[in-house]
Amino acid sequence: MPELLYVLGGLVVLLIIVILVKTLTFKDKTNFKTQGQDIQWEKDDIVYKLGELIKIPTISYEDTSLIDFTQYERYIEKVKELYPNVFKYCEYEQTKDYALIFKLKGESSEKPTVLMAHYDVVPVTEGWEHDPFLGEVVDGYLYGRGTLDTKNTMACVLSSLETALEKGYVPKNDLYLTFGSNEEICGNAQYDIVQEFEKRGIKPALVFDEGGGVLQNAFPGVTKDTAFLGVVEKGMVNFKLSLDGNGGHSSSPRKNGPAIRMAKALVRLEKNPMKPKIIKTVDETLRVMGKNEVFGLKLVFANMWLFKPLITKLLPVLGSDTRALVSSTFAFTILNGGNQTNVIPNHVEANVNVRLAPFNSIDDVEKHIRKVIKDHDIVITRGYQFQCTKECSFESEEYNIVKQTVLETYHDTIVAPFVMIGGTDAKHYSQISDCVVRFSPMKVSNEDRKGVHGLNERISVEALEKCLEFYQRLLQKI
Repeated sequence: MPELLYVLGGLVVLLIIVILVKTLTFKDKTNFKTQGQDIQWEKDDIVYKLGELIKIPTISYEDTSLIDFTQYERYIEKVKELYPNVFKYCEYEQTKDYALIFKLKGESSEKPTVLMAHYDVVPVTEGWEHDPFLGEVVDGYLYGRGTLDTKNTMACVLSSLETALEKGYVPKNDLYLTFGSNEEICGNAQYDIVQEFEKRGIKPALVFDEGGGVLQNAFPGVTKDTAFLGVVEKGMVNFKLSLDGNGGHSSSPRKNGPAIRMAKALVRLEKNPMKPKIIKTVDETLRVMGKNEVFGLKLVFANMWLFKPLITKLLPVLGSDTRALVSSTFAFTILNGGNQTNVIPNHVEANVNVRLAPFNSIDDVEKHIRKVIKDHDIVITRGYQFQCTKECSFESEEYNIVKQTVLETYHDTIVAPFVMIGGTDAKHYSQISDCVVRFSPMKVSNEDRKGVHGLNERISVEALEKCLEFYQRLLQKI
């Protein structure tokens, strides 16, 4: 018996030594001070140009009869006015949906690049401190709808190319710019472009669209800014749950009516989420962030071989953002039932918006819902849907071109791949490209991020100029 205790004690000591050695050697060797090529980047008049584009209200409405397409036409004319070199040297097409396509012939057609953005914006509500289509600088910030989502990146792409073309720029490979016109309403403009590209045999080596940004305090225990590059995008499906039953007068309510039964079903779904799983991208996110952690958390992430099961269980309960990284999520967005205060409805409906993790299919989710709600009378129908995209390898040449450009533009910044939990037009390009990266190359505070689809959307002049610098650097590499 004493011998067994000695052996167990020795194993424990050995385990502790292994854990400590792995922790102490778990270091980020990224060269944060990398400078890259001295491009003598130019500020151009990006603030003025973006301001001019912001002033034109290209608003998308789900009820497309409300869309004023004359504003889209005005916007395109303004783009032509602001960027004459782009129209002079690039092949240009406009789709039936007012999307824009530019092609600049490169030295080779082997590894083309697509730079994306969309110029439609969401509607505005009352409560703005400044005109939502002001397009002017106030106290160091350019205000207006689209300053973050995503007329800003469109302007920076075009301004970067405009300046480069003045100096005789020719990309190493064919360069395509595609600017969508109905991203905010999940329209088909970019989808149609992808179908056309496929017909023409265009297979981009790199597709670059909006996504993660340069964020502060992005991870518990990490003090450095972090640039998150989205290399995979979650899928989405809307499920409508419908139930018919006995309603009646509210003076003599029957127990367990349709509204109550639907409520019970939704509560069951809330309490019984789908199982979490750490995929390769999330594993790399944790590894990169772990190397920059305080010692206690670094110890955990340095020894994923031991703590991975625990982390997999903890991430879903730490917060909504971490839960979304490792599992499919359910959001209850629309509830419909009665229309009179003294009448119990006979028919009730609920919309469940599901964001699909890469390891779940739409069929998996529907089976889970049917199993959990435990009410066979509830009818489940599918609405708008798309599967999760494939992962772009964070070891690929294309990913590392973006990573290197980030490090050259934003020194002393961590760069990590991550799962894009929101939806973008870039999802369509996974059909024709193995590397789609989603990153908005600007540093935005947590407070300013609230302006995306919210009140007082704005971008600092400094952030806008750094975004421009990023694209000027990127053009030299593609």
